[in-house]
Amino acid sequence: MVIGAVLAYGITADIAGLNLDAIGMILMVAGVAVVVITIILMMMRRDRTARAAMDDTDVL
Repeated sequence: MVIGAVLAYGITADIAGLNLDAIGMILMVAGVAVVVITIILMMMRRDRTARAAMDDTDVL
């Protein structure tokens, strides 16, 4: 996300054939998507371990 923000907002150079603003926005969106997916996967993993621990105590 940081690299995308630097490309989108920090660099003012014009490079023929490249739109740095668009590339920066794509990188920022991809970074946010990775963070959201990581949080979702961590929440799912934590939910499974909590259920497994409760199931073990119910047997005893």
